[in-house]
Amino acid sequence: MLPYLVSSVGFIIAFMLQYGVVSRSTMLSGAADLLLLFIAAWSLHEHNKRMWVLILIFAAFISFVSATPFFVSIFVYLGIFLLSKYLNTWVWQTPLLAMFLLTFVGTLFQHIVYLAVLWVNQTPFDWATAFSNVTLPTILLNMLLAIPVHALVHEMARSVYPTGLEP
Repeated sequence: MLPYLVSSVGFIIAFMLQYGVVSRSTMLSGAADLLLLFIAAWSLHEHNKRMWVLILIFAAFISFVSATPFFVSIFVYLGIFLLSKYLNTWVWQTPLLAMFLLTFVGTLFQHIVYLAVLWVNQTPFDWATAFSNVTLPTILLNMLLAIPVHALVHEMARSVYPTGLEP
């Protein structure tokens, strides 16, 4: 019960920071995605076996305030969660490397899905401009914020799951 409560409070704080501060700080047209970073960092902990339900709730919450169709955020954040579980078995000895890899691939995946939805909805845009003015700056900002977010979430997880305690 405590991990669900702590992760929910952490998500609410990340949500408020995202929409109050981080989304206003842009580079070109890209902004960091603190919610993606929080979900990625929280998903990387091996104790979170059944966190997919909470990730689904978080993604649904993000879908309600997002301008994208409802299923897109759920698809993106569940994809990031599943990729994090795969990375836990593949790059398990270096969690910061896994965070960087998950941040890079997750941001790229998120933007490709968003651009595909725009293309399906026949919204006119230029792929090269969208990639160079939105996706690349967002990847850079997410990579810069990946270290502090990973450190904060790692400390939260260590307080929830003390060393030697089985979930």
